Amino acid sequence: MRKKILNYSNYLAGGLFNILLVVVIVIVGYLVATWAFDQFTPQDVTQRPFYEISIEIPEEATALEAARILRENNLINNEWTFYLSSVLNGSSSHFLYGTFALNTHMSEPDLMEALQSMSFLKPDEGRIVIIEGLTNRQIAQLSATLGYFTAAEFLYEAENGFFNHEFLVGVGTRTNRLEGFLFPDTYNLPPNPSPRDLIVRMLDRFEGVFGMEQQIQLEQLSSQMGRNIALEELIIVASIVEAEAVLHEERPTVAAVIFNRLAAGMPLEMITTVVYATDTTASRLTAQHFASTSPYNTFNRVGLPVGPISNPSFSAIDAALNPANVDYLFMLKLEDGSHFFSNTQAAHDAAAAALAQ
Repeated sequence: MRKKILNYSNYLAGGLFNILLVVVIVIVGYLVATWAFDQFTPQDVTQRPFYEISIEIPEEATALEAARILRENNLINNEWTFYLSSVLNGSSSHFLYGTFALNTHMSEPDLMEALQSMSFLKPDEGRIVIIEGLTNRQIAQLSATLGYFTAAEFLYEAENGFFNHEFLVGVGTRTNRLEGFLFPDTYNLPPNPSPRDLIVRMLDRFEGVFGMEQQIQLEQLSSQMGRNIALEELIIVASIVEAEAVLHEERPTVAAVIFNRLAAGMPLEMITTVVYATDTTASRLTAQHFASTSPYNTFNRVGLPVGPISNPSFSAIDAALNPANVDYLFMLKLEDGSHFFSNTQAAHDAAAAALAQ
């Protein structure tokens, strides 16, 4: 009797599984068929009444939630087919958040493109241009000048706010921990922005720029150097390259000098690290500045500074990932901003003497 009950239970379980399988197949088939119909059946959106509409995509919204917001505003017919299309074409992982200026004559591809473009964010939102090589303090001062928030508020959030970006896991607990990771770019801000609004956008941009290709290059660089190079170390090198090299074509060579001096156990002796350490300008440096005991001063200590000295551009990061194949150990800045590179102290000193004449 027990065997019959077990057999009957197995039969019921098998039947339920089959029913669920059929339901899943029907749902998936419906979605795929609807998606295919939408894809291959041209829809004349110009037949709709035209009007402009602003929609807000919250910061934490998923691609599916963004699609639901579009559907609720009558911009698309089916959120699931829109979502499926965005996943298949790779758009879903690049949707931005904020308030977008859209209109009812935009097709689904137009809408996907709009959600990935800052140009569709409402023009009355704040915009800030962060140029390459600014420090966190300079970004804070710029934000304050534009009237968004005070410099102190920005620096406090950068120092104490919680940010769950994976690449920050390996960053130490040093002061000014986000220095180097606030990616320079043009950013649109919501009305009455907070420091966090800007900081999260900059960290998101860094995350988008430093992708899988760069991760692979970092592993290759580690193999080439014969030791593990952490992301933070790479960004420190890139920040020095950004500050030292005016000419972009010299950046891989400057990166090579840094790595060569590190390998040789030599102090880096980069003037820009003293500028950062003493919060002054290169033209005002004195012997007292060079004697600073700051962990950022590379004249009286071996190794990299304790953290980045600027927020580097992609050009500087790429140079740090791909240093030139040269054995230079010295570089001398010339009057036009370029550098004279050399292998020996004697050659460097001779060039410096000639420049001083």
